[in-house]
Amino acid sequence: MSDNSPQTLVPAAQYLRMSKEHQRYSIRNQARAISTYAEQHGFKITKTYTDPGESGLTLRERPGLQALLADVIKPSRPFERILVLDVSRWGRFQNLDQSGHYEFICFEAGVPVIYCAEPFDNDGTPVMALLKQIKRLQAAEYSRELSSKVLYAQLLQAKIGHKLGGPRRFGFERVLVDEDDQPIQKLERGQAKALNNQRVVYAIGPSDEVKVIRDIFTWYTRDRMSIQKIAERLTDSDAPTGDHPTWSYSRVRRILADELVLGIYVFNRTTQRLKSKPRKNPPEALVKTKVTEPIISRVQFESAARRLRIRRHNVPPEENLAAVSRLLRTKGYLTGKLIDQCLYTPCSSVLLRQFGSLHRVYELVGYKPEGWWHPRKGIKPASKDELLTRLRALHERLGYVNEHVINSDSTVPSVSVFQRHFGKLTDAYRLAGIPHGRTELQRLGHERLKASRAGEPPRKITTPRWPELASRFTDEDLLACLRRLHEQHGFVTARIIREDENSPTPMLFTARFGSLLNAYACAGIENRRFDIWSRAGKARAAARRARKLAIELQPPGRK
Repeated sequence: MSDNSPQTLVPAAQYLRMSKEHQRYSIRNQARAISTYAEQHGFKITKTYTDPGESGLTLRERPGLQALLADVIKPSRPFERILVLDVSRWGRFQNLDQSGHYEFICFEAGVPVIYCAEPFDNDGTPVMALLKQIKRLQAAEYSRELSSKVLYAQLLQAKIGHKLGGPRRFGFERVLVDEDDQPIQKLERGQAKALNNQRVVYAIGPSDEVKVIRDIFTWYTRDRMSIQKIAERLTDSDAPTGDHPTWSYSRVRRILADELVLGIYVFNRTTQRLKSKPRKNPPEALVKTKVTEPIISRVQFESAARRLRIRRHNVPPEENLAAVSRLLRTKGYLTGKLIDQCLYTPCSSVLLRQFGSLHRVYELVGYKPEGWWHPRKGIKPASKDELLTRLRALHERLGYVNEHVINSDSTVPSVSVFQRHFGKLTDAYRLAGIPHGRTELQRLGHERLKASRAGEPPRKITTPRWPELASRFTDEDLLACLRRLHEQHGFVTARIIREDENSPTPMLFTARFGSLLNAYACAGIENRRFDIWSRAGKARAAARRARKLAIELQPPGRK
């Protein structure tokens, strides 16, 4: 009696698992058997871990076993043994090493696993280890055999025309039948068969839903509407949605691809054996059975299927090029947006993946977009310096640049090329030594507009030669130039620097010192923007007053 007293009982945790929801007494029977074993061998159940209705093939779907393994590796735990009914309750892992790995984690932590209903002791001896491995193999083989039997029975039921699982499909009803295929009742949403000898078959559903299906096929095949437009039209017209709250792209596409509208039930599309990743079955493995009368003609269904196959995956590049060439002959031009909106061409992302760029596609179909830059002899600019050189040359020739000018001129790449190399177009302007500030660009644009309205040619701004300027002017030369201009005018601005014949462009000051204000500070002159603008305004006002006074003092005959 002293051996089984509460003071000497070994604390243990029990793990219980059942694989089917209808095995309602399995957990209770396991707990009763483990409790009897614990009383006979001096164990005290202190904690219980349960996985009700979970398959023993994987660990990711068993939170009870996951919690048990997490508690095992903790320094403080309320148990020293783990009691399991048999090897199959621990798991039916298809990899026998996986089952042994989880058991070894417990053994390494000092908490061995004890199988209560097995005829061997889990003591680690060679014979007992061999018996345990055989039991694991039997547990895994049981799952494999059961999976094959269930699949064989499902295929037989599908060939007869019985529906296997899943909710009802739009436009059809689920009807419960007896063992003689006599109808019993219509199943509503959430209802299922109650007896093993009962089966479920498909029947044509409400007339309003059937009408919606026919309208979908008509709009898609005859009116050439897109799937998204069909979904929007159904939503706007308050069409019946069946068991779903709204219409969507995926719902319309499933209806267009479902052979049940032809009265044919298709089964075994995919296979997922023993909790493995699902894989698509080949066409010869499909089970097709006629279960109802068709609500769509075969010709209309095949027409929709041909249009759906246009955007299928793994289309050869030659077919995609032929589709783009057909679009070019129809429209006379090509753009990425036009290709994406076309019904019979692949989307632009597919063309980018197959050919590298849309420009390559345009070359292969013989299309040259307006403003597309073609390098001479097929050689693209090799470096950023060459891109900047072309940009300076364009500015020297025209006196200004902008996005429209760059895209329209064939001697320079497009704006996207500059953006890809420099990030922003204004950064390319800055590195090329041409006006790049927003205020300055707006001012130059207003000057060109003013000159155009007055019928005068716009003022041409020459591009400085950066390598020559950098070698001609040192930092001290630049600062001395600022001091000279300040003594001459009383203040310094970018306009004064630009109009002085002996001064370099303001861009050089900005590139050398970061900004004009920083250059003013280094030169020891006024560098507050408000004071500079105030002095400049006062000087311009004084000059205007002087000109006005000179005109008033002129003799009457000379005015």
